[in-house]
Amino acid sequence: MSAEAEKPSPAPAEPPPPAGKRAAWQPCTFGGVAAFAQAPWRRLFLAQVLFALLFAAGAVWFLGHCYAPVITEEIQKMPEGASLAGGQLAGIQGVQSETKFLSIAVATGEDAELDQSADLQIVLRRDHVDVSSILSSALGSLQFGYGSQAALDLSRSHLEPWWGAWRPVVLVAAGLAVAVCLLLLWAALAWIYAPAAKLSAWFCDRQLTWPGAWRLACAALLPGAALLALGLVLYGLQMTDVFGLGYFGTVHLLVGWIYVLAAPAFAPRFSSANINRNPFQS
Repeated sequence: MSAEAEKPSPAPAEPPPPAGKRAAWQPCTFGGVAAFAQAPWRRLFLAQVLFALLFAAGAVWFLGHCYAPVITEEIQKMPEGASLAGGQLAGIQGVQSETKFLSIAVATGEDAELDQSADLQIVLRRDHVDVSSILSSALGSLQFGYGSQAALDLSRSHLEPWWGAWRPVVLVAAGLAVAVCLLLLWAALAWIYAPAAKLSAWFCDRQLTWPGAWRLACAALLPGAALLALGLVLYGLQMTDVFGLGYFGTVHLLVGWIYVLAAPAFAPRFSSANINRNPFQS
């Protein structure tokens, strides 16, 4: 047997990865967002969950740092005998707690004068709750009735231990609710953004299917959410005011559109045979 016959054949070379395909691991750059168009949905969902939890963590911190202390102070001012019975407040009058962020007051007299300057203002009236803000002149206010069958012991001896025990649970539940709402909102908004991503890809001669456009749109919404979370934290630290928070909210919407329109340029190119395809075909 010859030496050439005994020589083992070389292992077959692995095929090169498709041109233009990137690993999807971060949605903070245009190329990173474009990579999610070809990524498995599990990878996209993991990124969405991480960003939703990031935003929820900021929201929980804000509620615990800026709103919860006002609620605690208001509970400590509640007199014994205060109650809500038959949809009417009784045994309580003239109680108010306020910070820059939140004001909670009890005014059972409809003509009671209140000095409120907080960004969010809640007034417990005799048979309803008024919710307003410093922007109420432009946005209006809300009213919620207690309900004719509503009954609750509002005395300090009853509310203080309840709030002390359930405060962490309420904050965590609020954070989880924010995260779930964000995931559902992103999934719905992606259907609005997907046609723009598809059209942008066609103008750039890039391959992008409808499912890929939806995944790309989902990923494009994540950087704006991180920016809004930053704005919420800065607002809670009093490094910006409520108008600055509104500015962050407006910019975060623009960031989503910028990523949706720019990221398709980083998707794989069309082959020469497919350059003239209709942009709204998969």
